[in-house]
Amino acid sequence: MCLMAFDWQPMVAQGECLILIGNRDEFHARATTGLCQWPDNALCGGRDLVAGGGWLVMHRSGALATLTNVRQLDRQSPAATLSRGRLVTAAVRQAVPGTPDLALKDWLEALVAGKTVSAALQADNAQQRTPMALAEFDWCNLLVCDGQSLWRLHHGPEGSQLTSLPAGIHSLSNGHPDTEWPKQQRLSQHLAALTARKACLSDEDYLDILKDKWRPPVARLPATGLNSAREALLSSPFIISPEYGTRAATLVRWQRDGTQQTLTLHERRFSPEGHCVASRKGISRHDDATQGWQLS
Repeated sequence: MCLMAFDWQPMVAQGECLILIGNRDEFHARATTGLCQWPDNALCGGRDLVAGGGWLVMHRSGALATLTNVRQLDRQSPAATLSRGRLVTAAVRQAVPGTPDLALKDWLEALVAGKTVSAALQADNAQQRTPMALAEFDWCNLLVCDGQSLWRLHHGPEGSQLTSLPAGIHSLSNGHPDTEWPKQQRLSQHLAALTARKACLSDEDYLDILKDKWRPPVARLPATGLNSAREALLSSPFIISPEYGTRAATLVRWQRDGTQQTLTLHERRFSPEGHCVASRKGISRHDDATQGWQLS
């Protein structure tokens, strides 16, 4: 993902504890699979067919991981040996309740401390675990949720840090989490205004606010090492250009009903011209989680 906003309400026993909306920007030529059930039937999300892994993935038992790249082209980035998409795969499996080895918090703290951890990196094999360290990945902001806690791991030019996020509305883009870019602020404001309506909101209500072509004034553009024209293009929440742009918009709804939970993923995919070319939804309910995801 490249832009997301989310409303986190961990104490909710009845209703939605997490609403997350986000856009994935990428080169249109890069081979990917849209929202799908992964080979082990436990994971659901889009898949990168070039380097493996995914950009937003959920486990049917109640776990989510997603990330944004950190863009700072005027700084020397790490000599990465693993795709950041594989970090998403490993993190979502680590967040599943009852996972052996380290608890999620300990696993994330070990990564930030520069230690090597055991990780399930393969898309089709949750049992195959491989040694992994954060230094093997390029810079990113990783978001991981196990239904009880929502963790944000920042790995960037100034180092790495781990934060447990409090209840409320938050956002992420391609910079440091403490420096909100204009399009982050705009998406957060739109999400806050929508949730404040306290009405029964449809998936379309949430997904529609992601197709926002607004651009901030030049003076408010972030400085990431790009020329001003490119920086302006990427400053829009929804990016349209022939080679690179918003490929997909995703909605996550994590709903509780007492001890039961329902996980919903809804993805729209877009052409280089910005037209919606596909829409797919995946649902997993706690009472039939062993059956995998229902896709429509």
